[in-house]
Amino acid sequence: MIAAQAHAEKRLFISLLTRDISLADAFLDLLDNSINAAVKATGLQEGNAADYVALLTTEAKPRFTIQIDFDDSKVAISDDCGGISAEDASTKVFVFGAEDESHLDDRLSVYGIGLKRAMFKLGNQIDMESQHPKGGFKLDLSVKEWQALKVTPWTFQIESLAAVEQGKGRTKLTVTELHPAVQARLQNPVFETELVTRIGRAYSFFISRIVTIKVNGSAVEREEARISSNQASESFELDGVSVAITAGLGTPTSGDRYESEYAGWNVYCNGRAVIFYDRSPLTGWGVDGYLPSFQPKHRPFVGIVFFTSDDPEKLPWTTTKLGVNTDNIIWQRAVQRMADVGRQVTRYLDSRYGEEGTTITMAELADAIGQGEEVKPTLKVTAVSFSPPKRKSSPLANVQYKVDKKVLQAVKDAIGTPWMSNGDAGLYTFEYFTENEVH
Repeated sequence: MIAAQAHAEKRLFISLLTRDISLADAFLDLLDNSINAAVKATGLQEGNAADYVALLTTEAKPRFTIQIDFDDSKVAISDDCGGISAEDASTKVFVFGAEDESHLDDRLSVYGIGLKRAMFKLGNQIDMESQHPKGGFKLDLSVKEWQALKVTPWTFQIESLAAVEQGKGRTKLTVTELHPAVQARLQNPVFETELVTRIGRAYSFFISRIVTIKVNGSAVEREEARISSNQASESFELDGVSVAITAGLGTPTSGDRYESEYAGWNVYCNGRAVIFYDRSPLTGWGVDGYLPSFQPKHRPFVGIVFFTSDDPEKLPWTTTKLGVNTDNIIWQRAVQRMADVGRQVTRYLDSRYGEEGTTITMAELADAIGQGEEVKPTLKVTAVSFSPPKRKSSPLANVQYKVDKKVLQAVKDAIGTPWMSNGDAGLYTFEYFTENEVH
């Protein structure tokens, strides 16, 4: 027998896996770790899913602050969320890939990849310092020098730090010697706007409840999804994962105007958004037997799906948290239920348009919406059906017919208004006939 080598090379983590995520998503990977620490610091280290959801719906003021600062020479993220102990740093924080059940006290970072991948994505010099009541640590890592080392097993050399008082734990990560592509992105002012938008959406249930997140000194506002009280919903549980599905009409973004940007399905795993306003086949749109292809008439549609579990590895998110694992059995079951719930709303929206054009006015649509309400995470919803309002029959009807152009122009000339529109000429002749032959 010959032993074939099957070990991983450092290049896999330094150069290859980092290609799977955008720069903004690297920042979100770092935020996941800080928010995890904040959740643990609330005392909910091993609470069940119900406790966790209750935490995400609290209206208490946030106890913790996460700050992101960057320019084209460095990226720094710091938090006061409790810190990381030297023991955890030496045994699991820097392990590539979650080991056994060591990740079960984490709700957002489960695969053991995100922190390292994000650091490597940014640059070549990584400095990390964490203060903790049980003793913290300090890391000074040159990625190039570490990559050149052929010693196994892989290790990072850390320095132990003295313990601090309870409640004084904090962590700061600084990355310098940024990669040229990262420098170019950070120099573009559009990137900061993109990042703030992504953060406000991804952590809408954490911001202003558990943490305050600042980007270059400015606090990020959470983006609150809203849905009408008139909605269809159902929930189920499978293999330790709770799934709550709701679909209804959204509230107009301004006046009575609906934008496609704010229509579609929103999917959350343990409170973190992984899909925001999706209108693609991924969530059933345009899939035979599921939902119709998304059209402008569907712009009022809003759907919300919450996946919650004590074991985050069972959730249907990908390692990048940019979407869902479509092979996950829970997702497959969920997307079928999403179609059942969503069709109740799309059928109503489809009925707005008939042979006579838009047959449901914006005022009637407003009646169908009812009271708008802020979406909150939940484990279970009461199974209810969408209630389309009764249609109000219109006393008006369209009349359409084709005539010879020369004859039509002769009629206009006879009326004395040769410039009038074809529609006005048709209405004039109809009213003339009604007045002289009907009444």
